[in-house]
Amino acid sequence: MSTRGSRLQARPEGDFKLKMDQAEAHFQRGAELHKQRDLDGAIAEYREGLRLAPGNPLAHINIGNALLAKGDRDAAIAEYSEAVRLDPNHPVPHVNLGYALLGKGDLDGAITHYREALRLNLDTPSAHNNLGNALFAKGDHEGAITEYRAVVRLAPDYAPGYVNLGNALASIGDWDGAAAEYREALRVKPDHAEAHFQLGNGLSNQGQLDAAIAEYREGLRLKPGDADGHYNLGNALAGKGNLAGAATEYSESLRANPNFPDAHYNLGSVLSDLGEMDEAIHEFRETLRLRPDSFEARHNLGRVLMRKGEFDEAIAEFREVLRLKPGYLMADVNLAKCLALKAQRDSKP
Repeated sequence: MSTRGSRLQARPEGDFKLKMDQAEAHFQRGAELHKQRDLDGAIAEYREGLRLAPGNPLAHINIGNALLAKGDRDAAIAEYSEAVRLDPNHPVPHVNLGYALLGKGDLDGAITHYREALRLNLDTPSAHNNLGNALFAKGDHEGAITEYRAVVRLAPDYAPGYVNLGNALASIGDWDGAAAEYREALRVKPDHAEAHFQLGNGLSNQGQLDAAIAEYREGLRLKPGDADGHYNLGNALAGKGNLAGAATEYSESLRANPNFPDAHYNLGSVLSDLGEMDEAIHEFRETLRLRPDSFEARHNLGRVLMRKGEFDEAIAEFREVLRLKPGYLMADVNLAKCLALKAQRDSKP
């Protein structure tokens, strides 16, 4: 009886070890499938491992990673949250949960978990960078600057860290500081197109248009067809009085992104100044298609229509401007002028 009893006591221990071994095999198989981008297969293996051995935070993290790769952010957040519940003192679940929440737009949640990860001594460039991104999006630019400075301290060869720091400094009007950081990014990585573009923006805001144009052109050499790059180059050229060059760049911007309302508006403005009225009208109407409540585009459209002698259409545009922005003086003035011109024309025999 005693021998039989001892065998009965040993069996649960053996069963437990067998289950653990089986669970580990499923976890390893899940990891292999994950590497092969078989996300559904990986998730199934991870879940089977959890069925055999519940409470493994790493498995929940891996499931969350696979779900996030599939685009199921909410389900990923649930898995990361479970990993945090199981092991609240480990920084990695907090980092993953923060990343998923940041992608969902839950800035407060992301900030909370990134701060917790850093409190738990995960002093990594990516954690500081993502916390900086969340703070920047939240409008806490000073806080973002602190985090981006930590990024470049920990990863001095990481060019995007300098670009992010430059952007944050630019947001508080420190253009000299921003330009210095963009130049640091280019020192680390001379072919970093975004650093050239952002340095161009900084120089443009300082009134250094020739230098800005050179940076935009270099950025476009490295990254042809960048809609913002062409748009900003167009603005700099327009600022220099090169309206034909600006029109070319705005057109290139729209080739890259046809639904860019600011590019349509600025192209319409320079075409109007160049006397290309029909083309300007088209661009202002495209602006209004994308941004129907733009009283500026509608007002400029009315002005071009008035210059063409299309008074009824111009009057309708000016009246719509005044509906959108009551008391807008220039619309009042141009409406009165247009009504007078129409009356003068109609009074002629």
